Amino acid sequence: MHGKQRYVKLAQIGLATALALALPSPGRAEVVSPSARTGFLAVAPDGTAYVANVLGQDLYIARRATTGWALVRPGRLPAGKESSVVGLVVNRRGLVTALVEDADGAWLALGSARSGGLKVIARPRKGASYGPAGLALDAAGRPAVAYALRLSSGKTYLRLITTDARGRLRTRGVTKGGFPSSAFAPGAAPVLVGGRLHVVETYTSAAIDWQPQKKGGWVGQYLFASRDGTPAGRVGAAAAGQNLWSAWTQLYSETLSVLLTLSARTQETAVVLEHGIFVSLALAFGRPEVGAYDWVDIGDWRTYAGVVADRSGPVTELDGRLEGYTIAPDGRRQLLLSSDRGLEWFEAPSALSVRVSLAADAAGGLSGRVDGARGGAVQIYRELPGTTRALVGSASLEPDGSFAAGDTPPTSPTLYRAVYVDPATGIPYASLLRTPVG
Repeated sequence: MHGKQRYVKLAQIGLATALALALPSPGRAEVVSPSARTGFLAVAPDGTAYVANVLGQDLYIARRATTGWALVRPGRLPAGKESSVVGLVVNRRGLVTALVEDADGAWLALGSARSGGLKVIARPRKGASYGPAGLALDAAGRPAVAYALRLSSGKTYLRLITTDARGRLRTRGVTKGGFPSSAFAPGAAPVLVGGRLHVVETYTSAAIDWQPQKKGGWVGQYLFASRDGTPAGRVGAAAAGQNLWSAWTQLYSETLSVLLTLSARTQETAVVLEHGIFVSLALAFGRPEVGAYDWVDIGDWRTYAGVVADRSGPVTELDGRLEGYTIAPDGRRQLLLSSDRGLEWFEAPSALSVRVSLAADAAGGLSGRVDGARGGAVQIYRELPGTTRALVGSASLEPDGSFAAGDTPPTSPTLYRAVYVDPATGIPYASLLRTPVG
């Protein structure tokens, strides 16, 4: 059992450059968009990768094909400070749907992979705002959106938007009377459990699985409750049989952690990443894997590290901020990383099995190891505020996976990162120091 996991068990309760094509090249990164820095990754039932992102007021959806990444622009989004893609789904007929949300919770829009396929589906009343919304497919393969409205009084109202056979939208109320009251706009995620749409809602200090009843109405089952911290940001949910998995970022007084919850006969929650922000949740033959990212600050400067975790904790670290992590039906893992080169896509044939570690001292000594690699070398970089990172050198791996290198003793707070690029997949496995030296 992971030593730093915390568990909670609760009983059930009633209740353009952007249009450039990057040719697929196995074993190398594929740049989906050189201009974008954020995006959303999804995988179709046949394993095809899709990426959606926003540039300015334009929504773009890219599909990976044999001739490259083919992009379409469904339309322009409402004017605002900033917006982002918060959901992307592909059904068995190849219908692609993206959910876009205003950063201030002022509107929600659905876009499909065709020209003119963009529509604002919800706007809050004056003085209210939406929390992080979620998108899923129902049992018929049609898009469903869950979102929560929060009033200035703290009262909240959870809603589910479904699509009929003619493409018409229907909005249903899940909660009534302003329950639950929340200090911030709750997050919501629809999820298909046993052929029925549930909605996972996170709010101040708790999470609830809302389940539809045969005679109408909804019943809520608490998934998580804690006096220590509160859920914040995007919510992920996925089901295997009657097992419901959910994940989110937990905000504590001094840090952010990533939590993973299993709801079966009982509810069980584990901290899978002590410091980080949740990105995505995927199931590999019923077993959960979580994508997230960590970061290190030196003053106002920040650098990122992608992380993939399972129930036991972190599995591997990646070079760059992780924007998406999915698992295809045949078990292939797909990654979307944000780097100086834009949004980069990678694919591995199975579970990620390479892990890099790194240690450094004030005298410039650097050492570490790469577990799961068969020979090769690591590149070691020096990272400082206000400058592009510099290559310290390349260190060959010893037969046991260890490596060593040296740098001049740092005279100011300095971070180091070791990167091992898998020659078969091009995935940049890495280890970033969490504490500066020097």
